[in-house]
Amino acid sequence: MNEAEIISKITKVAHREKIPAYLVGGYLRDRILKRACHDIDIVVDGDALFLTKKITQSLKIPPPITYQRFGTAMLKLGKTTVEFATARKESYSRDSRKPRVSRATLSEDLLRRDFTINCLAQKLGEKTIIDPFCGKEDIKAKIIRTPTSPAKTFSDDPLRMLRAVRFATKLKFHIESKTKEAIIENRERIKIVSSERIAEELLLMLDASAPARGIKLLDELKLLNLVLPEISALKEVNDIQCKDLFAHTLTVLDNMAKVKKDRTLRLAALFHDIGKPKTAKYVPGKGWTFHGHPYLGAKMMRPVGLRLKLSSSDTKRISKIIAYHLHPHWLAKKNVTERAIFRFLREVGKDWQGLLLLAMADITSKNRRKVEEGQSRLRELEQRAREINRRRRAAKFKLALDGHQIMEILGIRPGPAVGRTKKKLEQAVAEEKVKNNKRDLKKYLKEFAF
Repeated sequence: MNEAEIISKITKVAHREKIPAYLVGGYLRDRILKRACHDIDIVVDGDALFLTKKITQSLKIPPPITYQRFGTAMLKLGKTTVEFATARKESYSRDSRKPRVSRATLSEDLLRRDFTINCLAQKLGEKTIIDPFCGKEDIKAKIIRTPTSPAKTFSDDPLRMLRAVRFATKLKFHIESKTKEAIIENRERIKIVSSERIAEELLLMLDASAPARGIKLLDELKLLNLVLPEISALKEVNDIQCKDLFAHTLTVLDNMAKVKKDRTLRLAALFHDIGKPKTAKYVPGKGWTFHGHPYLGAKMMRPVGLRLKLSSSDTKRISKIIAYHLHPHWLAKKNVTERAIFRFLREVGKDWQGLLLLAMADITSKNRRKVEEGQSRLRELEQRAREINRRRRAAKFKLALDGHQIMEILGIRPGPAVGRTKKKLEQAVAEEKVKNNKRDLKKYLKEFAF
């Protein structure tokens, strides 16, 4: 079912049970913006859990996930998530963003929401959109502001500060001036928010078509050093003799976003130079140096991955790309040997294409000729790498000697040594140290006796 069909079926059940229910928030906002939206929020003027139970029975689907404390339930229907909530109002204590919840009217429920663009409601089965805070006007004007006092909004739930940045980034909206001032005033409150929720907002921000906008906003609102201190530190190395590392990083990030939606590659672009502030050294007559910054950056990425709740495999991939991000530039120089390219391919494995994309994104000179020359060399490197990879695969799967012949030549018994020897032979053939025929391989084996 698509979203319209899902809403139609929910409407029939709500009408049959005589339960007032309303579409609210992001689904209506995105429909006005003509954006795809697979998250549907429904506020129920009554018992949301009871209505959800009736809907699952009607659709003959498994029971929903329920959250009794908040009176909410969630259904997953294909790629669409539907969340039902009893209309509620919230109150907060100073040291927590977890609210105390009580039943409320629809108006009170809309008032507790984060931004006017999300304070929209539409009763199921009706066409009129309820818009008490002029959210439709703000959507048209591309403005983000709060329905009530912004200082209270962000003090109550500091995560909303990051949500404001995320919406501004993904929707290409502007944050209203008083709302900005309130974020700056309450920025330290972000410290009470769990690292999981902060990570979720930051990663969603990076999914935007131009994610650098979000990083700039975090900096402008004085949140960057609180949520991404490694990126904030890039601003520390910046004078007339050194390119602006912060501005460079943002350009690399947007360059990557133009060609790839892959979140790990965007993270690699964002963090690729985080080792530079700690390795920066000014040498009179030579300028700034950053010796070893890729390897330090790779090491620094591990705790960052933990903080951003990345999977172990994603963190390892990003760390590897950071560690090797200068290698494509070195290999793109003229007259580099095929053996050097092969070594690179062997060391980085399947991530070599991602590394080349980062190398392309990393060329940020304002001199167009230099950019074109650098990209041309990298494209040539990519072609050579593909050809070497093709030959390597051919060698790997069609070695002229099999395991039995290797054992006979070396006089060894079955075991791990046979496999290791075969791999070394495959590598030798790929590096063109020996031809892939029985006579030459036999001679090579006897000579080097692995």
